[in-house]
Amino acid sequence: MTVSFKKNKDIISLFLVLFFVLSLPLKNNINSISIILLTMYSAYYQFASRAFDFKLFKKLLPFSFYFILSAISIFYSEDKERALKSVIRLLPFLLLPFIFSTIHIKKKHFYTLLYAFSGFIIMLCLYSHTCVLIKLYNNDDVLFNLFNSHYSYLSLSEDTVGIHSTYYAYFVLTAISIILYKLQGTKKTLSKIGLFLAIAYLSFFIFHLSSRLPIVVLFLIFNGAIVYYFFLKKKLRLGVIYLLLLYGITFFVGYNVRITRYRFQQIFGFTYANGIEYNDGYNKLQQWNAGIKANQNFLFGEGIGDANNEIYKSYEYLGLDAYAKKRYNAHNQFIQSFAGLGVLGLVVLLAIFGYTLYVFIKEKDFLGILFVLTSLILFLTESMLERHHGIALFTFLICFTFSCGGKKNLE
Repeated sequence: MTVSFKKNKDIISLFLVLFFVLSLPLKNNINSISIILLTMYSAYYQFASRAFDFKLFKKLLPFSFYFILSAISIFYSEDKERALKSVIRLLPFLLLPFIFSTIHIKKKHFYTLLYAFSGFIIMLCLYSHTCVLIKLYNNDDVLFNLFNSHYSYLSLSEDTVGIHSTYYAYFVLTAISIILYKLQGTKKTLSKIGLFLAIAYLSFFIFHLSSRLPIVVLFLIFNGAIVYYFFLKKKLRLGVIYLLLLYGITFFVGYNVRITRYRFQQIFGFTYANGIEYNDGYNKLQQWNAGIKANQNFLFGEGIGDANNEIYKSYEYLGLDAYAKKRYNAHNQFIQSFAGLGVLGLVVLLAIFGYTLYVFIKEKDFLGILFVLTSLILFLTESMLERHHGIALFTFLICFTFSCGGKKNLE
């Protein structure tokens, strides 16, 4: 009877986590439902089995600290309604460490769930491409125009699945990392070909999304993977050939996907034929400067509810009227956290990265290391914790991997 009860609990845990994994890139309310169900079941699981993993929970305490700091900031935020909404959005920082310190996911199911996520991301990408191809056909446009702004960037992301391009790329990069990990352990030729084609397609999709930093991250991932693989195989000359091939393909694809080429040119200053000028690199530095100066309370910050309002005022003060009008956040999570939660919030956020990276390196967890480094770089040009998609993916992958990954899966 006890064995049957435990087996049923494990099956329910598996399906609830699967629901969460597949709902990650969907509308926020769907994923929120999965979190509610997981929390309720975890509370029941804990009541029924008393199986709370305090050792794991301690590892995940930086997430709870960040949430607590955010909750405390409600009291000194003038816009308490916005502060409350922001704290509610951060609930995964509190709930997911509890959930994965309570429920049990078998080791053999760990990668199965991650592969399910990767497969679902491939399906989403195919759906997005199908949508823009139909749009192109209905507009009676030529196929090469698939690479201009009408069918790339936001048109390929927000207009198809309702996800901002940077967050969409975050999901796709995670799927690529998972498949890349699977590829290195696969011996069957047909499986290798299938996995390689999946990586190639998802990589092209990121270029087509035209989200700049994810493309840079993708390039760094492949550089690291090639160097690591051929260094272990002691085939450095062959590794150099593959690196040159990577550089050639990257340049060819990046140049021919026109909106991607233009967006990279805009970093260094670019003027279109109609006279519109872009200097995104300089403007980004100005934007970050405004975000830093928005905080007049070094230790505690302006409060999570007032951070963006203070950033808008800072834009106006520095003459960045277009940024203030469009109500842009800091576009850097570290600066965003500093503006809202002060140096305390920034230190806790850095502690999350530092400690998780330390654990993954110690555990020799390739996938965990790759995910943390990817997140760290993306956080530099996007306030990833301002939207549910970024919060849920970031918290889940770390909590889930701490719970089931690393050497545990090899034992």
